Amino acid sequence: MKCRAEHVRVRRDAATGAFKIIDMSRNGTWLNGRRLTRNLEVALPERAEIGLAEVVKLSFEVRHV
Repeated sequence: MKCRAEHVRVRRDAATGAFKIIDMSRNGTWLNGRRLTRNLEVALPERAEIGLAEVVKLSFEVRHV
């Protein structure tokens, strides 16, 4: 049996161009070293380090082209 779970969601607001992040996990998501509150969408800064369950680290950077 395959289990598909969504850990985190990152979205871009088409009207403003701003990015948002929401933790949807049981094991936690960290944004620049601070744990996010589950199911609470927050603004994502233009440069950030995103930690997933203290196992994976992602570097996030908005590029203006």
